[in-house]
Amino acid sequence: MKRSVAAVLFLALAVSVFAQAQKIQRYSFSGSNPGGTWYTMAGGLVQLLNDKMPANIRFDMVASGGSVENTRRIAMNQADITLSYSSHIWEAKNGKGIMDGKPSDNIRMLFELYSSSHYFVTLKSKKINTLQDLEGKKVVLGSPGSGSSDNSRRAFAALGIKVKESELAFADAARALQDGDVDALGMSGHPASGIIELATSKEIYVIPFSPGDLEKITSITPFFDEGVMPANVYKGQTQPVPCFFFSVYLVVNKSMPDDVVAKIMEIVLSPEGRKYLTSVHPQFKDMRDNRVGVKAINVPYSPAAEAYWKAQTK
Repeated sequence: MKRSVAAVLFLALAVSVFAQAQKIQRYSFSGSNPGGTWYTMAGGLVQLLNDKMPANIRFDMVASGGSVENTRRIAMNQADITLSYSSHIWEAKNGKGIMDGKPSDNIRMLFELYSSSHYFVTLKSKKINTLQDLEGKKVVLGSPGSGSSDNSRRAFAALGIKVKESELAFADAARALQDGDVDALGMSGHPASGIIELATSKEIYVIPFSPGDLEKITSITPFFDEGVMPANVYKGQTQPVPCFFFSVYLVVNKSMPDDVVAKIMEIVLSPEGRKYLTSVHPQFKDMRDNRVGVKAINVPYSPAAEAYWKAQTK
């Protein structure tokens, strides 16, 4: 009888230990909303991580307006991992802009996902040819809480252009332009699914920035650079389009365990991970360690990310 009781107790203890070992660790991935670049990209990252991570580690996608909301969530301990603009990471660290008066040391860098474009799209039928032609027009700046919206505001402020601004989810903004309810929309990142869909039914026009426009815009922040969107990103867009660019980083909350961060780095940056993610969205092809950019932002790497990149240089 005593042996039977002992055996039962041992089995119960073994089951308890196994259950604890298999307890699911869940991490929130703050993403975007349908119609924007990040909805596709964040979805691809979450899918890859959930497919390749140990069974007891799961990532949950959380809907978001975009970079402004994402960065605030990480800074305020409301999310574990996200995509964020370089400018917003800097502002959160220093208590400026999107985190005015509330500096946060909760953000840790992993790597640069890509260098992203910002641009404005209209319909050819509206005969809007320059940014200055948007004066007084109805323009969707971007999705509420998004970096697109923030970038649009910064651009118009730098250029002294006054528009009738609004914010809509990316897919809704494309439909509003299609239906003639607005004259243009701002977008960060290309290609964007909402604009791809719009271009199948309407003749779109991606408005080029003049050299003078770009000089004014890049002078307002150290995180904007001049660049060019290649031709044929969208149907009917047969010429390259000058616009401004900025860096997008994958970041985590500093509370994320080093072993989890190490697995993220290993999975995402492996040849297989890169191949899969590039098939999800072409902007993934340029993932890298932008040490110069990280130094300019002055936000530290996650210790596991720092170790990963040091190992790559040996």
